[in-house]
Amino acid sequence: MGDQRRLSGVVMVTLLSALSVTAEAAPQFWFGGEDPVVQQDKHKDNPADFMALFTPDAPWPKSAAQLGAFKISMQFVTRASDADLALLVGDLRRRHIGLALEAGMLKNDRGCGKGEGYIPQNLINRALKRIQQAGGQLNYVAMDEVVFFGHERNWPEKQGPACKDSIEEVAQEVADKAAEIRRVFPQVQIGAVEPITTGHGFNAGQLVRDYLAFADLYQSKTATKLAFLHADIAWRSPGWQAGIAPLKAGLRTRGIAFGTIFGGTPDQQDDVSWTRAGLLQLKTLASNPATAPEQVIIQTWQPLPTKMLPETTAGTLSWMLLQAEGMLK
Repeated sequence: MGDQRRLSGVVMVTLLSALSVTAEAAPQFWFGGEDPVVQQDKHKDNPADFMALFTPDAPWPKSAAQLGAFKISMQFVTRASDADLALLVGDLRRRHIGLALEAGMLKNDRGCGKGEGYIPQNLINRALKRIQQAGGQLNYVAMDEVVFFGHERNWPEKQGPACKDSIEEVAQEVADKAAEIRRVFPQVQIGAVEPITTGHGFNAGQLVRDYLAFADLYQSKTATKLAFLHADIAWRSPGWQAGIAPLKAGLRTRGIAFGTIFGGTPDQQDDVSWTRAGLLQLKTLASNPATAPEQVIIQTWQPLPTKMLPETTAGTLSWMLLQAEGMLK
């Protein structure tokens, strides 16, 4: 009987290990790019084919079929035409792709903290209503660097001084906004996007410790874990590598998914070089179990790439997504 129990235990451990390896080998993929509203704000025209993603015969069938979430901007959800928003929402629903919203969550009316991470407080409510009116279901909210810009930021901006709130104050403020979101979309999964950088004198290790402290405080104030934390890595800053394995390890002990945003840098001068640089980043992190992402986000805020489609042409963003999906099967 004892031998049978020991054998059963070995079988169970082996099974759990196999499941763990499988989970590592099959990350969830997210996708996003600069929409027409953001492009207009930046006075640029590319990529001109963003809205073409959401037509029935759009040339990205393979990459779209493997996609877990499509991330849109607060600018698009609040200022796009009703027709464009409905088209995007309807096509994602048809393709069974989750709708993700990247959003600032901190008040921008305090005389400090203007810029990233901060928004007018009525904007969240407007975004939720527009998604509802378009017939959409909000599946994910990615809080836009609220710890970094709410607590860490140490340089002046034209818009005014940094607020430099405590991590607990940041957690309380976003907890209030999370409750507002969940009143409209109760099943939404809320996570965070935060930078890993050594620029401006930051220490990657200290950033990681602060992000994990925020995760604990967020859970204590909302009775809900962060669903994910996505690292926005400053790839050109020396020493960013030191933050990745500790961040993943800390998130894993808390049951929070670890993700990374991938894309080229301003060093690349053309679409193919930019997308291949992003794929090399993914290959590097995925080759090490300590840094392999559980969520892979293919996204850009840069001038490159200049096209979203088709997935069969090297250098488009959907081509990069398809290569990433094939790399990690």
